[in-house]
Amino acid sequence: MKVKSNTFDYLHLDRSFSLLTVKNTRLVLEYFNYLDVHRKGKLNDIQFCQFLKQVTNLDKRQILLVMDMLDQQATGYIGFQEFYLLVCILIALKDRVEKQFIFRHSKLVFEMMDEDGGGTISADEFGQYGFLFNLKDHSVRDIFFEFDVSGDEELDYKEFKMFAMACIDKKKELDDKKKEKLLKGMNEQDGIKTLS
Repeated sequence: MKVKSNTFDYLHLDRSFSLLTVKNTRLVLEYFNYLDVHRKGKLNDIQFCQFLKQVTNLDKRQILLVMDMLDQQATGYIGFQEFYLLVCILIALKDRVEKQFIFRHSKLVFEMMDEDGGGTISADEFGQYGFLFNLKDHSVRDIFFEFDVSGDEELDYKEFKMFAMACIDKKKELDDKKKEKLLKGMNEQDGIKTLS
């Protein structure tokens, strides 16, 4: 997922706790109130979808998945607490500190991804929501079973925490290789131009 809006450019998470400062939380609350045109203290699916369409590159299916994940009580609405959490995730993605965010809030992320509430996460559940942290399905499946210590093809909370960190490290490694390859290609083109 990419944050395509500059709405949150000046907001950053505290390095120690991966949360917003009180001042920034107030700004997010003002933004939430601005979106809450019906003044009900919650966003319906249309408001929520429009918000995510404006600030991310998610498609409608992914947006509805995010809404379902945040709306744990199945009310059909997103309150400020859920909105705040989503904004923190978006800022973590923007600032490329997803790993720190997941590490600091691993229990919360685990509970959100545990779709059936069974206390474990399957590869399918993680793969379904992995896009939220820019984790591609192939990265997930490549290393999922390495962390399934119990062998039940599901991760409990402790296994999940180690698995999530490994997935993010794998993604960073792949991104670094891509950058290296791109730089190498650019350097080779510069060498050809210099010889000409």
